[in-house]
Amino acid sequence: MHSFFTEPPRGGLVRLSQEDAHHILKSLRMQAGDHVAVAFDGSRHEAALEMSEKGVYARLLQELPSGEPRVRVTLYQGLPKGDRMDFIVQKCTELGVHRIVPCLFSRGVARWEGGQNKLTRWRRIAREAAVQCGRSLVPEVADCISFEALCRALPEHEQSLVPWEEGGLPLRQANPQGQDVALVIGPEGGISPEEVQALQAQPVTLGPRILRTETAGMAALTMLLTLSGDME
Repeated sequence: MHSFFTEPPRGGLVRLSQEDAHHILKSLRMQAGDHVAVAFDGSRHEAALEMSEKGVYARLLQELPSGEPRVRVTLYQGLPKGDRMDFIVQKCTELGVHRIVPCLFSRGVARWEGGQNKLTRWRRIAREAAVQCGRSLVPEVADCISFEALCRALPEHEQSLVPWEEGGLPLRQANPQGQDVALVIGPEGGISPEEVQALQAQPVTLGPRILRTETAGMAALTMLLTLSGDME
């Protein structure tokens, strides 16, 4: 069943955006009465299409399971070079991340230039990935922050974890049971010992192999959601 994000309903009816309406009519060639899934305000519903001269609408029929993880994981991702962030945003959205925040570290090689254009692209990628995998929410992709801002943000979470190649507790032993977990991933050059010490976060290990920055976040996110039962 094709899925779309919409504004909240009025009288049990939601209106599809002009872009989605064009996709429904021209690409999918759907007809009035066909069923779609629509998501708004964190909920997901089965709905039947209705057509009029004013646009394409969907009448809500029944609520569907949201598919959102019980654990809200915020990924603080060291800003990578090139287009690696596109891949990180897409795949972590598919896996169930709640929020993504690009961060600057001392060993990072990427520079935060053309920020607004990058944010627009990443937010579009997150929305497209959320539609593709049937999520009820589009993860927020926040503006890039400094290391100092990262240090201030972590205490706001129930638990903060930082996978580090220099070692730490196995993730299972770190006992990630909070409902609001921060996950800090370093850039290509890694996180310095001084930065790890400054972070109010538990160092953890993801195993005996050193992962690339675009792999580590996905691996840690998958492990966290598996331990919480959200991948069953």
